[in-house]
Amino acid sequence: MEFMSLKILDKFKGLFGRLGIDYEMMRIILNTKLLLDSRKAPVISGQNKKNETENPSFIKRYLLHLIFGLFLAFFIYFINDEMIRMIYFSGAMFFMTTMYLISDFSFVLLDTKDKNILRTKPVDSKVVSLAKVLHILIYMFRLNIFLAGPSLVAIVMLNGVLAIPVLLLEILLMDLLIFLVTAFIYILVLRFFDGEFLRNIINYIQILLTVLVTVGYQIAIRMIDFSDLKNIAYTFNVYNYLNPILWFGAPFEILFNGGDEMYLYIFVLLLVIVPVSCFVLYVKLSKKMESLLLKLEGDGGEKPLRRPIESLVGKVLNRNEVTRQSFHFANAVIRSDRSLKLKIYPALSTGILLPVLMIFNMRFGGQGYEPLGFEYLYLYFNLLIIPSVISLVLFSSAWKGAYVYAVSGFIDTRSMFRGILEAIVIRLFIPLMVVNSAIYIAIFKYRFAADIVSMLIATIAIFPVLGKINLTDFPFSRPIDESNQGKDIGKLISSLGVVVCIVVMHFIFRKFQMGMWIYIGLMTVLIPVSWIFVSPKITKQ
Repeated sequence: MEFMSLKILDKFKGLFGRLGIDYEMMRIILNTKLLLDSRKAPVISGQNKKNETENPSFIKRYLLHLIFGLFLAFFIYFINDEMIRMIYFSGAMFFMTTMYLISDFSFVLLDTKDKNILRTKPVDSKVVSLAKVLHILIYMFRLNIFLAGPSLVAIVMLNGVLAIPVLLLEILLMDLLIFLVTAFIYILVLRFFDGEFLRNIINYIQILLTVLVTVGYQIAIRMIDFSDLKNIAYTFNVYNYLNPILWFGAPFEILFNGGDEMYLYIFVLLLVIVPVSCFVLYVKLSKKMESLLLKLEGDGGEKPLRRPIESLVGKVLNRNEVTRQSFHFANAVIRSDRSLKLKIYPALSTGILLPVLMIFNMRFGGQGYEPLGFEYLYLYFNLLIIPSVISLVLFSSAWKGAYVYAVSGFIDTRSMFRGILEAIVIRLFIPLMVVNSAIYIAIFKYRFAADIVSMLIATIAIFPVLGKINLTDFPFSRPIDESNQGKDIGKLISSLGVVVCIVVMHFIFRKFQMGMWIYIGLMTVLIPVSWIFVSPKITKQ
């Protein structure tokens, strides 16, 4: 399989030869790495296992990048000030490229699997190190085609074709600086912490990226006042020298706007000197980084830490041993399974953001800032995501360990599921509702305090019902890749029907005097009934 990036690299074969690099060996290593990576789906691609053997088109794999690039191009096109235009462009590029580099391409920078193969062969260490750098730059170049391509067209329309080489050189320097800063951060983390800490950091970045791609654009659109873009102007401050995002606007200000201020030329010097100096430093530290990467080869499992609060909650809630052990088991899996967290936490984030976005829509829609009295209904978006999260508990990256269900001696699956659902409620949904409650109290004070309390109690009451609908197999027993496959429409409709019933009951009881207290009392009585008699139960195969 031939890659276009390698065909382009072949044009510089003579240059590598003059530098004393065995180009043929380096090309073989690069071709092998790219071939293996073509089988890996990006973090936010949403590909399921069924599509792993397919080779998606280049554009299809980077469609989300292209959409972001088009939005960025549309945005900067309406900015008149050259500095402000490039500040927005470089800021967005810095952020998105860094996030994608850390989330999707960290396995390239932190790869240690090839050491056992290459160290036994007569391969120069310089060839291996340069192959890794080029491997990463190829990824970043692919990313920038779609992230920066539309903006390049917009900037050429504004400034002419001379902007093409200037912008391409800036993007190259930007990619180099982003790569080097990321590498230095990894070196610093590995210098003082173990590989597990670094893995957790990367996982949090992956979760944040998925959240931003899922719902972040809705917030961004509402924060932009397009009517005032043409009037924005840049004002210099001395501390701007420390902000690399500002450096990238200086060449455009000098070439296309006649800027002759001294700080612009200092920005240009920093733009060139800092990435080159960092690259020289990286070359000197590369051997140190390779030795630190050996920490990643250690056991990546969860460290056995004492969790007194979790133990206390398990003992207070459960006298049944099976339920208590299932509660701790579910907490441990959700806490340590990075792939599962990458599915669950973005779903939970929508529960926080959607009620807030609905309130913002009201305000931006001209309905004023005074609450209309029905804003409490937006909180029920939390209940709409419960079925999705419960369904995700069926999956795990360590699903092969599910054989323990077949060989274990217990038959009380209802107690097991009760413990699983308790862990989901306490670990995931109570914190979610606490955050939403804090947001509502900050916005509306205590106007909806009774509604918040009633929704919390109602959620706990109907949780076993939603669990019975959606938990039709043993927890953590299916491959995580299968979680992307189509949802069961019957389960979705049934879950939606339960949520709608609760919303209607809340709305009706709220209209009567003392109705909220009756509703709260009714939901409180329903909690023990549902948790004892309605919890899921299946028969072991």
